[in-house]
Amino acid sequence: MNKNEELPNTETSASTVVSFNDATEHYQKVMGVPSQRADLKSLPKALRWFSYFFYTVIVLGALLFLISWFIHR
Repeated sequence: MNKNEELPNTETSASTVVSFNDATEHYQKVMGVPSQRADLKSLPKALRWFSYFFYTVIVLGALLFLISWFIHR
């Protein structure tokens, strides 16, 4: 590689989904998959609270499953 050739800019922000192969690039460009992750702080208040509730239910369910699995083991 010559010194004059510039390397492509690989720096991205934390909220950008990086295309790591042809399939993800295809989904981003052709299929319309968003290239940025959802920022919960920018969502409306009702959706934000629903997402917090949803994530909390998933985590509590996983914890209860693990606790019950260890108890009945």
